[in-house]
Amino acid sequence: MKSSIKLFLAAVSLTSWFANAQQVVIKPKPEQPIIENGEYNNYLNFDFIISNTTKDTLTLTRLEVQLFDKNNRLIQQKFLDNNGTAPSINTIPEKQWNGVSESLIFNPFHEIHNLTEKLEYTFTFNNSVEVKKTVIPVHYKQSVAFSLPLKSKLLVYDGHDFYSHHRRFNYEFSPIKQLGFKGNFMRYAYDFVILNEDGKQFKGNGEENTDWYGFGSDVLAVADGEIIALETNQKDDKSFDIPSLKTNPLALYGNYVVIRHADGVYSMYGHLKQQSTAALQKGLKVKKGQKIGQIGTSGSSFFPHLHFEIRNNTNHDAEGLPSYFDNYTLFLGSTKKDMKRGGINTGDILQSK
Repeated sequence: MKSSIKLFLAAVSLTSWFANAQQVVIKPKPEQPIIENGEYNNYLNFDFIISNTTKDTLTLTRLEVQLFDKNNRLIQQKFLDNNGTAPSINTIPEKQWNGVSESLIFNPFHEIHNLTEKLEYTFTFNNSVEVKKTVIPVHYKQSVAFSLPLKSKLLVYDGHDFYSHHRRFNYEFSPIKQLGFKGNFMRYAYDFVILNEDGKQFKGNGEENTDWYGFGSDVLAVADGEIIALETNQKDDKSFDIPSLKTNPLALYGNYVVIRHADGVYSMYGHLKQQSTAALQKGLKVKKGQKIGQIGTSGSSFFPHLHFEIRNNTNHDAEGLPSYFDNYTLFLGSTKKDMKRGGINTGDILQSK
């Protein structure tokens, strides 16, 4: 009798496990993540949207990924779990789904081997419910040659590495979702700050816009194209109208210019100085290296800098795209490295040649 009861309970448990697994929906966003080529590693910059359609509370207790090559042979295996006094799974901030709910987690395995063609993720909830998801990334091929948008020596104050605020834009966060956003338009963005000869960003305490060496510096088009959106009347006061984002997602950047270079390839220059784009208009054709504005501190800007990104459209569902730049110098302490084309990221010090 006891044996029969154990078998019955095991069958019930297995049925419950299978039902819960079937009711957890996991979608990668973008559906086909882009493999970005770095100086030393390749990177995957994407998110998972996880929907719990059950009434049960589910907690992510383990996440594993297996990397496979083009012959479907295993390259690497990595995981986060509950082991130890400071479990690695805790590096994922949102791990619990209370009943019917949906939320986003950022793919934590952002560095990948350059032979990777497929990734197999296994999500384990409540130490028992397993959900598997296959991700097929694509190698990004930049169709347009870009130069840096600034001539002076500059610091990539914030790029799009795993810890950057550009990378960690949670469009599933309720206040952001209510504004209409459906994707991460700044997934591969940069904040550029100009440096003086001593590598300083500002003089004095930096409280005034004019304390910053980059304030008012010329911003240049990174490639030939056509201006399809711009704003020039916002003050350099580090503020913007949040509700206006419902109708204009670009309002975040205060004064801005958007240039279309090819189908689905747009460059966006944000936080520009008031009236610095007054001579421009929509429909104007511009050339690579042409002045299109000046660094300011309009919109959601804490200090004078240029926000730059490549994106696939100007709508609420826009997704960011990687960008590689031609002919610049990378400063590495007392040494320099001349780059014909390369990717850049947080902390890099550069200058266009």
